[in-house]
Amino acid sequence: MNLSLFPLILALLSSPSLAQADAPSKIRWTDCAKSVPGPTTSSTFNISAIDLTNLPTTLHCGQLDVPMDYSKPFCETNMITLGLAMYRPATPKGVLFFNPGGTDAGVVVAWEVALNATQAFDGLLDFGLLMLDIRGTFSSNQLNVSLDTLTPLFGPYPTTQSEFDTIKNVSATAIQSWIVNSSPPGIIQHVGTKEVVRDYEQVRKALGYEKINFLGASYGSFRAAQYAATFPERVDHFVLDSVTPHGRSFFQQAQDDIAATNRLMQRADAYCLNDASCPFHGKGKGSVLKAYKQVLATARQTPFFIPECVNTTICYPYATDLDVQTLMLGNLLAAPDFPAIFNGIYAALNGDGSFFANGPSSLESVVAMPLLCNDYEYERNFKTFRMSLEQGLKNDITGIGQTQTWLIQLMCSAWPFPVPSSKPLDVNKKMLLVTADFDASAPTEWTTFAWEQAPSSTLVVRHGDDHVSFLLVDQPSTKITKAFLNTGILPVAQESEFVSVYTPGMTRKPISNPYLVPVGALAGDVDSGNVTVEVPF
Repeated sequence: MNLSLFPLILALLSSPSLAQADAPSKIRWTDCAKSVPGPTTSSTFNISAIDLTNLPTTLHCGQLDVPMDYSKPFCETNMITLGLAMYRPATPKGVLFFNPGGTDAGVVVAWEVALNATQAFDGLLDFGLLMLDIRGTFSSNQLNVSLDTLTPLFGPYPTTQSEFDTIKNVSATAIQSWIVNSSPPGIIQHVGTKEVVRDYEQVRKALGYEKINFLGASYGSFRAAQYAATFPERVDHFVLDSVTPHGRSFFQQAQDDIAATNRLMQRADAYCLNDASCPFHGKGKGSVLKAYKQVLATARQTPFFIPECVNTTICYPYATDLDVQTLMLGNLLAAPDFPAIFNGIYAALNGDGSFFANGPSSLESVVAMPLLCNDYEYERNFKTFRMSLEQGLKNDITGIGQTQTWLIQLMCSAWPFPVPSSKPLDVNKKMLLVTADFDASAPTEWTTFAWEQAPSSTLVVRHGDDHVSFLLVDQPSTKITKAFLNTGILPVAQESEFVSVYTPGMTRKPISNPYLVPVGALAGDVDSGNVTVEVPF
Protein backbone atom coordinates (compact mmCIF):
# COMPACT_ATOMS: atom_id res chain seq x y z
CA MET A 1 0.00 0.00 0.00
CA ASN A 2 1.01 3.58 -0.13
CA LEU A 3 3.19 5.88 1.88
CA SER A 4 2.72 9.52 2.71
CA LEU A 5 5.01 11.88 0.85
CA PHE A 6 6.53 13.07 4.12
CA PRO A 7 10.00 14.03 2.86
CA LEU A 8 8.50 15.70 -0.19
CA ILE A 9 5.97 17.54 1.95
CA LEU A 10 8.72 18.86 4.19
CA ALA A 11 10.54 20.19 1.16
CA LEU A 12 7.41 21.74 -0.30
CA LEU A 13 6.46 23.48 2.93
CA SER A 14 9.12 26.06 2.22
CA SER A 15 7.77 26.84 -1.25
CA PRO A 16 5.64 29.98 -1.75
CA SER A 17 2.89 28.09 -3.59
CA LEU A 18 2.34 25.58 -0.80
CA ALA A 19 2.41 28.30 1.82
CA GLN A 20 -0.53 29.88 0.00
CA ALA A 21 -2.26 26.52 -0.40
CA ASP A 22 -2.00 25.92 3.34
CA ALA A 23 -3.49 29.28 4.29
CA PRO A 24 -6.07 28.26 6.90
CA SER A 25 -9.74 28.82 6.19
CA LYS A 26 -12.46 29.37 8.74
CA ILE A 27 -15.25 26.90 9.26
CA ARG A 28 -18.62 28.26 8.19
CA TRP A 29 -20.97 26.95 10.84
CA THR A 30 -24.38 26.33 9.34
CA ASP A 31 -27.92 25.59 10.48
CA CYS A 32 -27.98 21.80 10.87
CA ALA A 33 -31.68 21.76 9.97
CA LYS A 34 -30.60 22.97 6.53
CA SER A 35 -27.61 20.63 6.34
CA VAL A 36 -29.31 17.28 6.79
CA PRO A 37 -27.17 14.36 5.56
CA GLY A 38 -28.66 12.33 2.74
CA PRO A 39 -29.40 8.60 2.89
CA THR A 40 -26.47 6.21 2.72
CA THR A 41 -26.03 2.47 2.41
CA SER A 42 -23.49 2.55 5.24
CA SER A 43 -25.92 3.89 7.86
CA THR A 44 -29.26 2.66 9.16
CA PHE A 45 -30.02 6.07 10.65
CA ASN A 46 -33.51 7.32 9.71
CA ILE A 47 -33.06 11.05 9.36
CA SER A 48 -36.70 11.50 8.27
CA ALA A 49 -37.86 10.61 11.79
CA ILE A 50 -35.99 13.54 13.35
CA ASP A 51 -37.67 16.77 14.48
CA LEU A 52 -35.47 19.31 12.70
CA THR A 53 -36.99 22.16 14.73
CA ASN A 54 -35.62 20.74 17.97
CA LEU A 55 -32.09 19.52 17.31
CA PRO A 56 -29.73 19.08 20.29
CA THR A 57 -27.38 21.93 21.10
CA THR A 58 -24.44 19.51 20.98
CA LEU A 59 -24.86 19.04 17.21
CA HIS A 60 -22.85 21.44 15.04
CA CYS A 61 -22.67 21.45 11.25
CA GLY A 62 -20.20 23.25 9.05
CA GLN A 63 -18.28 23.67 5.83
CA LEU A 64 -14.62 24.33 5.16
CA ASP A 65 -13.02 25.48 1.92
CA VAL A 66 -9.70 23.77 1.14
CA PRO A 67 -7.38 23.55 -1.88
CA MET A 68 -8.27 20.91 -4.44
CA ASP A 69 -4.57 20.60 -5.29
CA TYR A 70 -2.32 21.33 -2.32
CA SER A 71 0.69 21.89 -4.58
CA LYS A 72 -0.91 25.03 -6.03
CA PRO A 73 -2.06 28.34 -4.56
CA PHE A 74 -5.42 28.33 -2.81
CA CYS A 75 -7.87 30.33 -4.90
CA GLU A 76 -11.38 30.17 -6.32
CA THR A 77 -10.28 27.94 -9.20
CA ASN A 78 -8.35 25.62 -6.85
CA MET A 79 -10.92 25.08 -4.12
CA ILE A 80 -13.40 22.50 -2.95
CA THR A 81 -15.76 22.57 0.02
CA LEU A 82 -15.76 19.91 2.73
CA GLY A 83 -18.80 19.03 4.81
CA LEU A 84 -18.29 18.29 8.49
CA ALA A 85 -20.25 17.89 11.70
CA MET A 86 -19.44 17.72 15.38
CA TYR A 87 -20.86 16.42 18.57
CA ARG A 88 -19.60 19.11 20.93
CA PRO A 89 -20.31 19.31 24.67
CA ALA A 90 -20.28 22.66 26.43
CA THR A 91 -16.68 22.28 27.66
CA PRO A 92 -14.90 19.58 25.63
CA LYS A 93 -11.68 18.20 27.08
CA GLY A 94 -10.20 17.97 23.59
CA VAL A 95 -11.13 16.86 20.11
CA LEU A 96 -11.45 13.32 18.76
CA PHE A 97 -11.40 12.90 15.00
CA PHE A 98 -13.23 9.82 13.75
CA ASN A 99 -12.92 8.27 10.29
CA PRO A 100 -15.21 5.25 9.74
CA GLY A 101 -13.23 4.02 6.75
CA GLY A 102 -13.77 3.56 3.03
CA THR A 103 -16.25 6.05 1.64
CA ASP A 104 -18.57 5.61 4.62
CA ALA A 105 -20.37 8.81 5.51
CA GLY A 106 -18.77 10.68 8.38
CA VAL A 107 -21.18 13.56 8.99
CA VAL A 108 -24.14 11.29 9.72
CA VAL A 109 -22.21 9.71 12.62
CA ALA A 110 -22.15 13.06 14.46
CA TRP A 111 -25.93 13.20 14.06
CA GLU A 112 -26.24 9.67 15.44
CA VAL A 113 -24.16 10.56 18.49
CA ALA A 114 -25.93 13.85 19.21
CA LEU A 115 -29.37 12.24 18.83
CA ASN A 116 -28.47 9.22 20.99
CA ALA A 117 -28.97 6.87 18.06
CA THR A 118 -25.75 5.05 18.88
CA GLN A 119 -23.97 4.03 22.04
CA ALA A 120 -20.67 3.40 20.27
CA PHE A 121 -19.12 6.59 21.65
CA ASP A 122 -20.37 6.26 25.22
CA GLY A 123 -17.43 7.00 27.49
CA LEU A 124 -15.96 9.42 24.96
CA LEU A 125 -18.62 12.14 25.11
CA ASP A 126 -16.38 14.54 27.03
CA PHE A 127 -14.55 15.05 23.73
CA GLY A 128 -15.67 17.16 20.86
CA LEU A 129 -16.21 14.50 18.18
CA LEU A 130 -15.27 15.65 14.66
CA MET A 131 -16.71 13.74 11.71
CA LEU A 132 -15.80 14.66 8.13
CA ASP A 133 -17.18 13.45 4.83
CA ILE A 134 -13.85 12.89 3.09
CA ARG A 135 -13.29 14.69 -0.20
CA GLY A 136 -15.10 13.17 -3.15
CA THR A 137 -17.95 11.78 -1.03
CA PHE A 138 -21.37 12.97 0.15
CA SER A 139 -21.25 16.62 1.32
CA SER A 140 -17.57 17.02 0.39
CA ASN A 141 -17.61 17.58 -3.36
CA GLN A 142 -19.25 14.27 -4.31
CA LEU A 143 -17.66 12.71 -7.39
CA ASN A 144 -19.84 11.85 -10.38
CA VAL A 145 -19.08 8.17 -10.86
CA SER A 146 -21.22 6.05 -13.15
CA LEU A 147 -22.14 2.53 -12.08
CA ASP A 148 -22.69 1.39 -15.65
CA THR A 149 -19.10 1.92 -16.75
CA LEU A 150 -17.82 -0.47 -14.08
CA THR A 151 -20.33 -3.30 -14.48
CA PRO A 152 -18.07 -5.38 -16.79
CA LEU A 153 -15.37 -5.42 -14.10
CA PHE A 154 -17.55 -7.56 -11.81
CA GLY A 155 -17.27 -10.64 -14.03
CA PRO A 156 -14.82 -13.53 -13.78
CA TYR A 157 -11.15 -12.75 -13.20
CA PRO A 158 -9.04 -12.64 -16.37
CA THR A 159 -6.90 -15.72 -16.95
CA THR A 160 -5.31 -14.69 -20.27
CA GLN A 161 -3.51 -11.60 -21.53
CA SER A 162 -6.41 -10.90 -23.89
CA GLU A 163 -8.98 -11.03 -21.09
CA PHE A 164 -6.79 -8.78 -18.95
CA ASP A 165 -6.47 -6.27 -21.79
CA THR A 166 -10.26 -6.21 -22.11
CA ILE A 167 -10.60 -5.50 -18.40
CA LYS A 168 -7.96 -2.78 -18.61
CA ASN A 169 -9.88 -1.12 -21.44
CA VAL A 170 -13.02 -1.16 -19.30
CA SER A 171 -10.99 0.40 -16.46
CA ALA A 172 -9.72 3.11 -18.82
CA THR A 173 -13.25 3.90 -20.02
CA ALA A 174 -14.57 4.10 -16.46
CA ILE A 175 -11.72 6.32 -15.28
CA GLN A 176 -12.16 8.63 -18.25
CA SER A 177 -15.85 8.98 -17.40
CA TRP A 178 -14.91 9.95 -13.84
CA ILE A 179 -12.50 12.56 -15.17
CA VAL A 180 -15.02 14.06 -17.60
CA ASN A 181 -18.08 14.05 -15.35
CA SER A 182 -16.62 15.15 -12.01
CA SER A 183 -15.89 18.72 -11.06
CA PRO A 184 -13.92 20.87 -10.54
CA PRO A 185 -11.82 19.71 -13.50
CA GLY A 186 -8.91 17.62 -12.25
CA ILE A 187 -10.52 16.59 -8.96
CA ILE A 188 -10.21 12.85 -9.71
CA GLN A 189 -6.45 12.83 -9.20
CA HIS A 190 -6.72 14.75 -5.93
CA VAL A 191 -8.92 12.51 -3.76
CA GLY A 192 -6.19 10.30 -2.32
CA THR A 193 -5.03 9.94 1.26
CA LYS A 194 -2.23 12.46 0.79
CA GLU A 195 -4.91 15.11 0.24
CA VAL A 196 -7.26 13.77 2.91
CA VAL A 197 -4.64 14.09 5.67
CA ARG A 198 -4.01 17.68 4.59
CA ASP A 199 -7.75 18.28 4.83
CA TYR A 200 -7.73 16.97 8.39
CA GLU A 201 -4.85 19.31 9.18
CA GLN A 202 -6.86 22.24 7.81
CA VAL A 203 -9.75 21.24 10.06
CA ARG A 204 -7.42 21.06 13.07
CA LYS A 205 -6.13 24.54 12.35
CA ALA A 206 -9.61 25.91 11.91
CA LEU A 207 -10.74 24.41 15.22
CA GLY A 208 -7.66 25.79 16.98
CA TYR A 209 -6.36 22.61 18.63
CA GLU A 210 -2.61 22.07 19.03
CA LYS A 211 -3.03 18.30 19.00
CA ILE A 212 -5.79 15.91 18.03
CA ASN A 213 -6.94 12.47 19.08
CA PHE A 214 -7.89 10.16 16.24
CA LEU A 215 -9.88 6.94 15.91
CA GLY A 216 -9.33 5.50 12.45
CA ALA A 217 -11.42 2.45 11.57
CA SER A 218 -10.71 0.19 8.59
CA TYR A 219 -9.37 2.41 5.79
CA GLY A 220 -9.68 5.25 8.27
CA SER A 221 -6.65 3.68 9.97
CA PHE A 222 -4.68 4.18 6.74
CA ARG A 223 -5.57 7.88 6.85
CA ALA A 224 -4.91 8.25 10.57
CA ALA A 225 -1.49 6.59 10.29
CA GLN A 226 -0.54 8.79 7.35
CA TYR A 227 -1.66 11.88 9.26
CA ALA A 228 0.54 10.80 12.17
CA ALA A 229 3.52 10.35 9.85
CA THR A 230 2.93 13.66 8.09
CA PHE A 231 2.15 15.77 11.17
CA PRO A 232 3.76 13.93 14.11
CA GLU A 233 3.78 17.03 16.29
CA ARG A 234 -0.04 17.06 16.19
CA VAL A 235 -0.50 13.50 17.44
CA ASP A 236 -2.11 12.91 20.83
CA HIS A 237 -4.00 9.63 21.38
CA PHE A 238 -4.35 7.65 18.13
CA VAL A 239 -6.17 4.31 17.73
CA LEU A 240 -5.96 2.33 14.49
CA ASP A 241 -8.71 -0.31 14.41
CA SER A 242 -8.74 -3.04 11.73
CA VAL A 243 -5.69 -1.63 10.04
CA THR A 244 -5.13 -1.18 6.33
CA PRO A 245 -1.32 -1.02 6.22
CA HIS A 246 1.17 1.05 4.28
CA GLY A 247 3.92 -0.71 2.39
CA ARG A 248 2.47 -4.23 2.16
CA SER A 249 2.58 -5.49 -1.41
CA PHE A 250 -0.59 -6.18 -3.33
CA PHE A 251 0.58 -9.76 -3.80
CA GLN A 252 0.87 -10.28 -0.05
CA GLN A 253 -2.37 -8.46 0.68
CA ALA A 254 -4.24 -10.81 -1.65
CA GLN A 255 -2.71 -13.86 0.04
CA ASP A 256 -3.71 -12.37 3.40
CA ASP A 257 -7.27 -11.95 2.09
CA ILE A 258 -7.43 -15.62 1.14
CA ALA A 259 -6.02 -16.72 4.50
CA ALA A 260 -8.54 -14.52 6.34
CA THR A 261 -11.46 -15.95 4.36
CA ASN A 262 -10.23 -19.49 5.09
CA ARG A 263 -10.08 -18.72 8.81
CA LEU A 264 -13.52 -17.13 8.92
CA MET A 265 -15.19 -20.02 7.10
CA GLN A 266 -13.54 -22.36 9.61
CA ARG A 267 -14.84 -20.18 12.43
CA ALA A 268 -18.33 -20.42 10.92
CA ASP A 269 -17.86 -24.17 10.93
CA ALA A 270 -16.81 -24.05 14.59
CA TYR A 271 -19.89 -21.97 15.38
CA CYS A 272 -22.07 -24.64 13.75
CA LEU A 273 -20.42 -27.35 15.83
CA ASN A 274 -21.51 -25.43 18.93
CA ASP A 275 -25.00 -24.36 17.79
CA ALA A 276 -27.75 -26.98 17.79
CA SER A 277 -29.92 -24.79 15.53
CA CYS A 278 -27.38 -24.96 12.69
CA PRO A 279 -28.80 -27.22 9.94
CA PHE A 280 -25.39 -28.90 9.65
CA HIS A 281 -24.95 -29.42 13.39
CA GLY A 282 -23.90 -32.95 14.24
CA LYS A 283 -22.43 -33.63 10.81
CA GLY A 284 -18.89 -33.13 11.99
CA LYS A 285 -16.01 -30.76 11.44
CA GLY A 286 -15.93 -29.23 7.97
CA SER A 287 -19.66 -29.68 7.29
CA VAL A 288 -20.27 -25.99 6.55
CA LEU A 289 -17.44 -25.79 4.02
CA LYS A 290 -18.61 -29.02 2.40
CA ALA A 291 -22.19 -27.76 2.13
CA TYR A 292 -21.11 -24.44 0.62
CA LYS A 293 -19.01 -26.23 -2.01
CA GLN A 294 -22.05 -28.33 -2.91
CA VAL A 295 -24.06 -25.14 -3.50
CA LEU A 296 -21.24 -23.75 -5.62
CA ALA A 297 -21.09 -26.92 -7.72
CA THR A 298 -24.86 -26.82 -8.26
CA ALA A 299 -24.78 -23.19 -9.41
CA ARG A 300 -21.88 -23.93 -11.71
CA GLN A 301 -23.94 -26.61 -13.43
CA THR A 302 -27.29 -24.77 -13.43
CA PRO A 303 -27.75 -21.22 -12.07
CA PHE A 304 -30.39 -20.79 -9.37
CA PHE A 305 -33.61 -19.16 -10.59
CA ILE A 306 -34.90 -16.48 -8.20
CA PRO A 307 -38.51 -15.56 -9.05
CA GLU A 308 -38.68 -12.50 -6.80
CA CYS A 309 -35.87 -10.90 -8.81
CA VAL A 310 -37.82 -11.00 -12.08
CA ASN A 311 -39.02 -7.57 -13.29
CA THR A 312 -36.94 -5.64 -10.76
CA THR A 313 -33.68 -3.70 -10.89
CA ILE A 314 -32.80 -4.53 -7.29
CA CYS A 315 -31.47 -8.01 -8.00
CA TYR A 316 -30.84 -10.41 -10.88
CA PRO A 317 -33.17 -13.40 -11.58
CA TYR A 318 -30.37 -15.96 -11.86
CA ALA A 319 -27.57 -16.70 -9.38
CA THR A 320 -24.52 -18.19 -11.07
CA ASP A 321 -21.50 -19.78 -9.42
CA LEU A 322 -19.81 -16.37 -9.59
CA ASP A 323 -22.75 -14.85 -7.70
CA VAL A 324 -22.53 -17.62 -5.10
CA GLN A 325 -18.86 -16.77 -4.57
CA THR A 326 -19.46 -13.01 -4.52
CA LEU A 327 -22.40 -13.16 -2.12
CA MET A 328 -20.65 -15.56 0.23
CA LEU A 329 -17.63 -13.27 0.45
CA GLY A 330 -19.93 -10.27 0.92
CA ASN A 331 -21.68 -11.98 3.81
CA LEU A 332 -18.36 -12.78 5.48
CA LEU A 333 -17.14 -9.19 5.36
CA ALA A 334 -18.03 -6.63 8.05
CA ALA A 335 -20.23 -8.40 10.65
CA PRO A 336 -21.02 -11.95 9.45
CA ASP A 337 -24.34 -13.39 10.61
CA PHE A 338 -23.52 -17.09 10.84
CA PRO A 339 -27.09 -18.37 11.37
CA ALA A 340 -28.25 -16.45 8.29
CA ILE A 341 -25.35 -17.88 6.28
CA PHE A 342 -26.15 -21.43 7.40
CA ASN A 343 -29.82 -21.04 6.53
CA GLY A 344 -28.93 -19.55 3.15
CA ILE A 345 -26.66 -22.47 2.29
CA TYR A 346 -29.23 -24.99 3.51
CA ALA A 347 -32.01 -23.35 1.48
CA ALA A 348 -29.83 -23.41 -1.64
CA LEU A 349 -29.16 -27.11 -1.16
CA ASN A 350 -32.94 -27.50 -1.26
CA GLY A 351 -33.41 -25.43 -4.40
CA ASP A 352 -33.90 -21.90 -3.00
CA GLY A 353 -30.89 -19.80 -4.00
CA SER A 354 -32.34 -16.42 -2.97
CA PHE A 355 -29.63 -15.92 -0.34
CA PHE A 356 -27.16 -15.68 -3.22
CA ALA A 357 -29.18 -13.21 -5.30
CA ASN A 358 -26.82 -10.57 -6.64
CA GLY A 359 -27.58 -7.04 -7.76
CA PRO A 360 -26.02 -3.76 -8.88
CA SER A 361 -23.18 -2.32 -6.83
CA SER A 362 -23.91 0.63 -4.57
CA LEU A 363 -22.73 4.08 -5.55
CA GLU A 364 -20.62 4.26 -2.38
CA SER A 365 -18.64 1.16 -3.30
CA VAL A 366 -17.92 2.55 -6.76
CA VAL A 367 -16.98 6.02 -5.48
CA ALA A 368 -14.33 4.27 -3.40
CA MET A 369 -12.43 3.28 -6.53
CA PRO A 370 -10.89 6.66 -7.48
CA LEU A 371 -9.96 7.19 -3.83
CA LEU A 372 -8.18 3.83 -3.74
CA CYS A 373 -6.58 4.24 -7.16
CA ASN A 374 -4.91 7.41 -5.88
CA ASP A 375 -3.26 5.42 -3.07
CA TYR A 376 -2.07 2.16 -4.59
CA GLU A 377 1.27 1.68 -6.32
CA TYR A 378 1.69 -1.69 -8.02
CA GLU A 379 2.66 -3.28 -11.33
CA ARG A 380 -0.42 -2.91 -13.51
CA ASN A 381 0.18 -5.85 -15.82
CA PHE A 382 -1.22 -9.33 -16.39
CA LYS A 383 1.89 -11.18 -15.22
CA THR A 384 1.70 -9.59 -11.78
CA PHE A 385 -2.03 -10.20 -11.50
CA ARG A 386 -1.79 -13.82 -12.66
CA MET A 387 0.96 -14.66 -10.15
CA SER A 388 -1.16 -13.34 -7.31
CA LEU A 389 -4.33 -15.03 -8.55
CA GLU A 390 -2.72 -18.44 -9.09
CA GLN A 391 -1.04 -18.45 -5.67
CA GLY A 392 -4.19 -17.31 -3.93
CA LEU A 393 -6.37 -19.96 -5.57
CA LYS A 394 -3.86 -22.64 -4.54
CA ASN A 395 -4.25 -21.55 -0.92
CA ASP A 396 -8.05 -21.21 -1.00
CA ILE A 397 -9.75 -24.02 0.95
CA THR A 398 -13.27 -22.58 0.67
CA GLY A 399 -14.01 -22.34 -3.05
CA ILE A 400 -14.87 -18.64 -2.69
CA GLY A 401 -11.79 -17.69 -4.69
CA GLN A 402 -12.24 -13.93 -4.52
CA THR A 403 -10.50 -11.02 -2.80
CA GLN A 404 -11.09 -7.30 -2.56
CA THR A 405 -7.44 -6.80 -3.48
CA TRP A 406 -7.81 -8.45 -6.88
CA LEU A 407 -10.87 -6.34 -7.65
CA ILE A 408 -8.96 -3.15 -6.82
CA GLN A 409 -6.07 -4.28 -9.00
CA LEU A 410 -8.41 -4.68 -11.96
CA MET A 411 -10.42 -1.53 -11.37
CA CYS A 412 -7.30 0.62 -11.11
CA SER A 413 -5.38 -1.21 -13.86
CA ALA A 414 -5.61 1.77 -16.27
CA TRP A 415 -5.04 4.52 -13.68
CA PRO A 416 -3.15 7.26 -15.57
CA PHE A 417 -1.96 9.46 -12.70
CA PRO A 418 1.13 9.17 -10.46
CA VAL A 419 0.63 7.75 -6.97
CA PRO A 420 2.87 7.85 -3.88
CA SER A 421 5.46 5.09 -3.60
CA SER A 422 4.47 2.09 -1.52
CA LYS A 423 6.65 1.89 1.59
CA PRO A 424 6.05 1.21 5.28
CA LEU A 425 5.43 4.29 7.40
CA ASP A 426 7.85 5.42 10.07
CA VAL A 427 5.55 6.36 12.94
CA ASN A 428 7.40 6.36 16.23
CA LYS A 429 4.41 7.56 18.21
CA LYS A 430 2.60 5.93 21.09
CA MET A 431 -0.50 4.48 19.42
CA LEU A 432 -2.94 1.62 19.98
CA LEU A 433 -3.52 -0.85 17.13
CA VAL A 434 -6.51 -3.19 17.32
CA THR A 435 -7.29 -6.30 15.27
CA ALA A 436 -9.49 -9.40 15.31
CA ASP A 437 -8.21 -12.89 14.52
CA PHE A 438 -11.07 -13.63 12.12
CA ASP A 439 -11.69 -10.30 10.40
CA ALA A 440 -12.13 -11.07 6.69
CA SER A 441 -12.28 -7.40 5.63
CA ALA A 442 -8.92 -6.40 7.11
CA PRO A 443 -6.87 -9.57 7.67
CA THR A 444 -5.19 -9.58 11.05
CA GLU A 445 -1.81 -9.92 9.31
CA TRP A 446 -2.24 -6.32 8.14
CA THR A 447 -2.48 -4.91 11.65
CA THR A 448 0.47 -7.01 12.82
CA PHE A 449 2.52 -5.73 9.88
CA ALA A 450 1.66 -2.11 10.73
CA TRP A 451 2.42 -2.69 14.43
CA GLU A 452 5.88 -3.97 13.55
CA GLN A 453 6.54 -0.59 11.89
CA ALA A 454 5.39 1.34 15.00
CA PRO A 455 7.95 0.56 17.74
CA SER A 456 6.25 2.63 20.45
CA SER A 457 2.77 1.20 19.93
CA THR A 458 0.73 -1.54 21.58
CA LEU A 459 -1.21 -4.27 19.76
CA VAL A 460 -4.62 -5.49 20.91
CA VAL A 461 -5.83 -8.79 19.41
CA ARG A 462 -9.48 -9.70 19.84
CA HIS A 463 -10.13 -13.43 19.48
CA GLY A 464 -13.28 -13.08 17.42
CA ASP A 465 -14.66 -12.04 14.06
CA ASP A 466 -16.40 -8.87 12.74
CA HIS A 467 -14.70 -5.90 11.13
CA VAL A 468 -13.82 -2.92 13.40
CA SER A 469 -13.73 -4.01 17.02
CA PHE A 470 -14.78 -0.57 18.28
CA LEU A 471 -18.35 -1.28 17.16
CA LEU A 472 -18.60 -4.18 19.63
CA VAL A 473 -19.38 -2.00 22.61
CA ASP A 474 -19.18 -4.73 25.26
CA GLN A 475 -15.93 -6.35 24.14
CA PRO A 476 -12.78 -6.00 26.30
CA SER A 477 -10.92 -4.61 23.29
CA THR A 478 -13.37 -1.69 23.07
CA LYS A 479 -12.95 -0.90 26.75
CA ILE A 480 -9.18 -0.87 26.22
CA THR A 481 -9.60 1.45 23.23
CA LYS A 482 -11.73 3.94 25.14
CA ALA A 483 -9.42 3.89 28.16
CA PHE A 484 -6.45 4.78 25.95
CA LEU A 485 -8.33 7.53 24.13
CA ASN A 486 -9.32 9.05 27.46
CA THR A 487 -5.99 8.74 29.28
CA GLY A 488 -3.24 8.22 26.72
CA ILE A 489 -1.94 5.36 28.89
CA LEU A 490 -1.21 2.21 26.91
CA PRO A 491 -2.51 -1.05 28.43
CA VAL A 492 -0.23 -3.58 30.05
CA ALA A 493 0.43 -6.95 28.43
CA GLN A 494 -2.27 -9.54 29.00
CA GLU A 495 -3.50 -12.88 27.71
CA SER A 496 -7.15 -13.81 28.20
CA GLU A 497 -9.92 -15.82 26.60
CA PHE A 498 -11.19 -12.94 24.48
CA VAL A 499 -8.23 -10.61 24.02
CA SER A 500 -4.43 -10.49 24.00
CA VAL A 501 -2.36 -7.35 24.48
CA TYR A 502 1.21 -7.03 23.21
CA THR A 503 3.30 -4.13 24.42
CA PRO A 504 6.20 -2.57 22.47
CA GLY A 505 9.01 -5.05 21.88
CA MET A 506 6.91 -8.18 22.30
CA THR A 507 6.26 -10.76 19.58
CA ARG A 508 2.72 -11.67 18.65
CA LYS A 509 1.75 -15.31 19.08
CA PRO A 510 0.37 -17.28 16.10
CA ILE A 511 -3.16 -16.44 14.98
CA SER A 512 -5.73 -18.36 17.02
CA ASN A 513 -7.04 -21.70 15.79
CA PRO A 514 -10.67 -21.06 14.70
CA TYR A 515 -11.82 -24.22 16.48
CA LEU A 516 -10.11 -23.45 19.80
CA VAL A 517 -11.48 -20.02 20.76
CA PRO A 518 -14.96 -19.09 22.02
CA VAL A 519 -17.86 -18.43 19.66
CA GLY A 520 -21.25 -16.93 20.41
CA ALA A 521 -22.59 -13.92 22.23
CA LEU A 522 -19.71 -13.35 24.62
CA ALA A 523 -17.27 -13.46 21.70
CA GLY A 524 -19.26 -10.77 19.91
CA ASP A 525 -20.83 -12.91 17.19
CA VAL A 526 -23.86 -11.46 15.42
CA ASP A 527 -27.23 -13.10 16.17
CA SER A 528 -25.72 -15.57 18.60
CA GLY A 529 -28.02 -16.02 21.57
CA ASN A 530 -30.01 -12.78 21.37
CA VAL A 531 -26.90 -10.63 21.27
CA THR A 532 -27.22 -7.32 19.46
CA VAL A 533 -24.08 -6.10 17.73
CA GLU A 534 -24.22 -2.43 16.93
CA VAL A 535 -23.27 -1.38 13.42
CA PRO A 536 -24.34 2.28 13.37
CA PHE A 537 -22.41 3.41 10.32
